[in-house]
Amino acid sequence: MNGSPRPTTLSEGWAAAAATLRAYPTLLRIYWARTLEYRIQILIWILSGAVPLVMLAVWLSIAREGPVGSFDAGTFVGYYLAAIFLRRMTGVWIVWELNRDIRTGGLSARLLRPLHPLHYDLARTLASRPLQALLVGPPIALALYLYPGPQLDLAPVNVVRVLLATFLALLLEFFFQYAIGLTAFWTSQAVAFHEVWFFIKALGSGYVIPLALMPEGIRNALRWTPFPLMLSFPLEMLLGRLPPDRIAQGFLAQILWLAVAVSLVTLLWRLGIRRYEAFGA
Repeated sequence: MNGSPRPTTLSEGWAAAAATLRAYPTLLRIYWARTLEYRIQILIWILSGAVPLVMLAVWLSIAREGPVGSFDAGTFVGYYLAAIFLRRMTGVWIVWELNRDIRTGGLSARLLRPLHPLHYDLARTLASRPLQALLVGPPIALALYLYPGPQLDLAPVNVVRVLLATFLALLLEFFFQYAIGLTAFWTSQAVAFHEVWFFIKALGSGYVIPLALMPEGIRNALRWTPFPLMLSFPLEMLLGRLPPDRIAQGFLAQILWLAVAVSLVTLLWRLGIRRYEAFGA
């Protein structure tokens, strides 16, 4: 899936893949440096995460009368503060740039680079994570330490599982957003599609309301979608609320949905780039 000629043999294919992987350390260093130049934009992203704090205030006022389902005041605090952090780690904002480059012809210059444009976008996305973790992590950790009640499962094996689930959630978000951005080859509504996606995902991922507090019918329906895997899965694992069988099922579902997302991006790119080149952009 790139703009350069396809390898004609298996050995050439492995060589091309190896060359792409070797390029990632350099790409990550470049985009890490660029990330530091856009500190104001990162601050805006952080402030945009105020929705969980509003919902936390609402649930805390309700929890004064007693636990809500399996959530007491401490559980709500742990849930929403962890949700803010994990959202920062898995959030992607690629649709606007991809839509702009396709519609203005800016993609043409990117096609001349040695790697597929997707690799540059993915490297830029990954490079921004450490700075966001440094900005958001310490105040959230301090708040969790000072507020009595929040419980996190910080056993080493669970921390590793949460990190892996968070990374897979980031890849899911990236590839599904990339697929939405690629619809700009055919329509001017790619950003509008993303807004609908974001609204559904905010509800279906547990970012606004914990899935455990939703009606059972809605929870069962969401299990057939990728949305819980993008936030609720690593979040509930961090809170120690998932049994081992659910953890294994969650990882399997993440891998399967990631395969779907990558296949969708591959298909849309192949069809879209033909249309793009046919119009001489």
